Amino acid sequence: MKTKWLVMGAAGIGILLGASGAAAQSYNPLKWIKKNPGPTANEQLAANQEEERKLSLQLQALLPPKTTLREACNGLLSLEDCVAALHVSRNLKIKYNCLKWDMTAARPNGDVKTCEAPPRDKALSLVNAIRVLNSDADAKAAAKNAERRAREDIKDATP
Repeated sequence: MKTKWLVMGAAGIGILLGASGAAAQSYNPLKWIKKNPGPTANEQLAANQEEERKLSLQLQALLPPKTTLREACNGLLSLEDCVAALHVSRNLKIKYNCLKWDMTAARPNGDVKTCEAPPRDKALSLVNAIRVLNSDADAKAAAKNAERRAREDIKDATP
């Protein structure tokens, strides 16, 4: 009988100590596996000035008028997304600011008078943004091609 009470007491203390440690953790399993987001497009450019210079020269024809690469990439999650969006804009004749607005859900500076806000004010993937802005285009193929070109451009600019 005494052993039974000791075991129950030890189990109770263990539960109390475990509960105090768990209070600092979230019970949401998605937070347990969620990865840290990587650096944003502007952080990637700021980290490597040489890469930014080379990439700016490579993409000069794709950039909107009077816009630097940093300004174009401001707000996008990755440099690859930014460069892919520039390629899609050029290839499908979509205004870059409209595409950027749909991908970030943040109204960009510049000419967006002819653009519509993204549906439900939520950021869209590149494929979905293409579908919204140009329903006639093969969005999946265009996005895949642009992402491939973006990876190549970034690789070429990396010292």
